[in-house]
Amino acid sequence: MPPNAELDKYRPKVNPYEIIALITRHPGLTVFLIYATIAIAGFVYLLTFYSYFNLPITTYLEVSDILVAGIKDPMVMLMVFGAFSVVFITWAVTYIHAPVSAWLDKKFNHGALRVIPFLAGVQSARSFWWGAFAILLVYFVIFISMHSKNKAELIIDKKYGLVTLDAKAISNPSHEYSLLSTSINYIFLYDHQTKNTIVLPLNNINSITPRPQIIEKAPPVPSTENTTPN
Repeated sequence: MPPNAELDKYRPKVNPYEIIALITRHPGLTVFLIYATIAIAGFVYLLTFYSYFNLPITTYLEVSDILVAGIKDPMVMLMVFGAFSVVFITWAVTYIHAPVSAWLDKKFNHGALRVIPFLAGVQSARSFWWGAFAILLVYFVIFISMHSKNKAELIIDKKYGLVTLDAKAISNPSHEYSLLSTSINYIFLYDHQTKNTIVLPLNNINSITPRPQIIEKAPPVPSTENTTPN
């Protein structure tokens, strides 16, 4: 292990004070980067969620729909916050455990394994930001995909999004529908009887009324008490 005086070269080359100074000097750029991250997360959510309903969602969306997709779902916003938290924790752990970073740099300083100290940000500030981008991307793909799968399963099981629909273009008004989402021009519904996804123009919708979720009741437990004969 190198002496303590040399550990700084094995710490991330990103200083939090410099980041704060950058944010205060360029608030517009900061807001843009945060919003761009939310938009990317929302786009990942749209692709993964509608894949469970066999719908090429990008065909029906405008650019503005993609830009607000991450804001419309609170869980996606929460996951963006979680992703940034993971990046910060990675920086903090790497900074504190500089001896480990030194060991990584010596142990994996050749071939494809150089990616390990690279992701830890011990080589340069640029390597840290690329590592942060990789962390965000993997986080979004894994956790947003899990959220999309869970939400899709709840809808298919009639535990989320049930609505009563009054629309001009509905040929089977007696069917049960779940609301998937809306865009500027369309509404996306799941028909529980036909197991198909329906896309309707918003101007064809008269009204949508939310329905309470279906809760399956457990069968009554038979009584074990003896009955008194008449």
